[in-house]
Amino acid sequence: MRRIVGIVLVLMLMAASTAYGAEPIVIGAIGAITGSAAMSGEQGFRAITLAEEDINAAGGILGRPVKFIFEDSKGLPTGGVTAVRKLIYQDNVVGIIGCHQSTVVMAVEQLVRQEGVILMAKGSAAVITEAGNPWVVRVREYDTLAAFAKVKHAVEQGYTRFAIFHNTDQFGEGGRENLLEALAQFGLEPVAIEAHNTGDKDFTAQLLNIRRADPEVLIVWTHGDEHALICRQVKQLLPDVVYYGSMGVSQASSIQMAEGTSEGAFSTSPYSYLNPDPDVQAYVAKYEERFGRKPETFSVLYYDSAMMLAEAIRRAGTVDDRSKVMAELKNIKGWKGVSGIEYSFDEKGEAFNEIFIVKIENQVPVIVDKVTID
Repeated sequence: MRRIVGIVLVLMLMAASTAYGAEPIVIGAIGAITGSAAMSGEQGFRAITLAEEDINAAGGILGRPVKFIFEDSKGLPTGGVTAVRKLIYQDNVVGIIGCHQSTVVMAVEQLVRQEGVILMAKGSAAVITEAGNPWVVRVREYDTLAAFAKVKHAVEQGYTRFAIFHNTDQFGEGGRENLLEALAQFGLEPVAIEAHNTGDKDFTAQLLNIRRADPEVLIVWTHGDEHALICRQVKQLLPDVVYYGSMGVSQASSIQMAEGTSEGAFSTSPYSYLNPDPDVQAYVAKYEERFGRKPETFSVLYYDSAMMLAEAIRRAGTVDDRSKVMAELKNIKGWKGVSGIEYSFDEKGEAFNEIFIVKIENQVPVIVDKVTID
């Protein structure tokens, strides 16, 4: 009996040693660690770090450890291309998670198409999946869904007079077009449309033009830092207007920068750390213990992407055939992640068709509704 037990222990140790020494499965990720969008990139980096720890603690993938390599896109198309080229040609990754900026995603789209590498994009511009790249999926709300949800929610509150204020970058221009389409579905046109550039600090002229049009609702489609500054000036110049922002306005960093002026603002988001869903709260607790802060939206989207890609590799049984891994990824339906949203990839590569309406109450984002597109 002792001999048998000894043999079993030796075999177990050999198996463990083999798994530990196995060549890791390498997965890439990109996001802005430096530059104006660094806060969002840091969220993604922390999530990927946690995902690597969790996957390896559970035994890895196909008996091999997983190694995530996160590269800084700098929030720029050129930075994204440099990062993706390194991940593909030097690190030989099976797939790439990110970037959270649409301009970067579109800059690298042709490269991943050419090399046949999976890209789980975080940009929200409609063109990302409309480009028809078979190697690209999106794990984030897309702009058409977000625009429709904002307009639908506002119309249901009885509002009919809308103004649009958008960034002039690809994200903002696409948002404007999607808002116009959403308003048209309800037989409405905006009473005013104004724009600003990334990095602007003074929005007085545009907001005065909007005030003259006498809107009930102002929909602002821009990034978190600009949202914070716009909220301050809207509070002074348009105190009675109902504010609907893009996802950035409900991020903790933007709420803090707004210094109380975003109170009462609405946003669309696939996640809130206040969601009582047990899976969401378990992740919030684990993330907060690990990093000393609550996870924000990109934290859960990068984490869920990592876990779904790991599952696709398990189902495919290989990392050498990327097309088989991509097929298994697109076959994922009803996946319950830590965002509170169920993921089901459609033929275009969109991961979900529902989104939360959140409202900033007492300086935190509270879920007040959910909008679904059939």
